[in-house]
Amino acid sequence: MKSMFLIVGLTALVSCMSCKKENNTSNGVSTVIKGHVEDPIRGINISGYKIVLIKKVGMDCAGWLCGTVFEKIAETYTDNNGDYLIKFNYKVEAGQDYYLEEQYYGTPYYHESSSGSGPIVGGATNIINMTAWKPVELKLNVQVMNNNIPPLNIRNELAATHQTLLNVESIYQQNINGTYILRSRPNSDISIIFYYTVNYASPNPVTHQKIIPYRTTLDSTVTLNFMIDCSTF
Repeated sequence: MKSMFLIVGLTALVSCMSCKKENNTSNGVSTVIKGHVEDPIRGINISGYKIVLIKKVGMDCAGWLCGTVFEKIAETYTDNNGDYLIKFNYKVEAGQDYYLEEQYYGTPYYHESSSGSGPIVGGATNIINMTAWKPVELKLNVQVMNNNIPPLNIRNELAATHQTLLNVESIYQQNINGTYILRSRPNSDISIIFYYTVNYASPNPVTHQKIIPYRTTLDSTVTLNFMIDCSTF
């Protein structure tokens, strides 16, 4: 079980979040979570990074929809050195657990990793260090031609791992000059990918794509120009 628990917007259909504070005077065992947050790409400690501790407390159903219920237990921010500390009373029943909740989803930080892969242990000092970075902005000026099977989508991924990064832009006009913004990992080899899908709803869809290698820098924004003729790929 990973220490960072990501809760995306889609889970609003199947989950609910309770913002009740856990009663720290109730029975439980004193527990600590602490660690350090840094940006290894820029070589800096990240101050003011929000850390939120939540507890999975059970399930809740409304009609035929059921979802997991979470309680917010505590929150803190990293100090000027990138360090944080949370003290709380650990108390769980069967099926319950504690997690650190992702806060940023790429705006303004992208959480890349957390140390350790086990659960938060009650009565112990749990050390969870994190790495994160601020995305760079790729401003794409694109001349699109022959977009006959829309949408033409634009995304970017890490070249080495093919991990898709952050947002996707979609273009529906057949011919257009437009500006589109992608967010990406700084100082990294990436692939900027233009793609569309033929027979999307069929059992055998076919994706056509144009892949453009690019090396990002530490600049916060960079402007790139592309001419994309969808009939050529």
